[in-house]
Amino acid sequence: MRYIGLFFGFIFLLFTYWQFNDPDPVWWVTIYLISAYCSFLVFRARYNLELFAVLAILYISGAVNSWLQMTAWEGFVTEGEGLSMKSVNQELARESAGLVICAVAMLIFLLIGYIKRSNRT
Repeated sequence: MRYIGLFFGFIFLLFTYWQFNDPDPVWWVTIYLISAYCSFLVFRARYNLELFAVLAILYISGAVNSWLQMTAWEGFVTEGEGLSMKSVNQELARESAGLVICAVAMLIFLLIGYIKRSNRT
């Protein structure tokens, strides 16, 4: 179970690195570094269930908010241009997907923490 934290930790560090050329890097680097920190907490077998729950709620709320700001679905990738951003809708879709990945990780960590807690009592 601990290696799930290590896996997500490295994924979030990679996501953090990719955000340095984003139009708003401070916001996204912070989000992904917080997620990486939580992942490494899980790897060290330290479960802050309240933190995981609050972050999951915030990430889900942010993902829904970003998704609802889109005016049209244009996908994640522009055909023939790769990952270059064609429109704001693509950026919003990618931001929503990133927040969903963070939320799923926090929910997995929450579940692992509850399982560990119930095994102790």
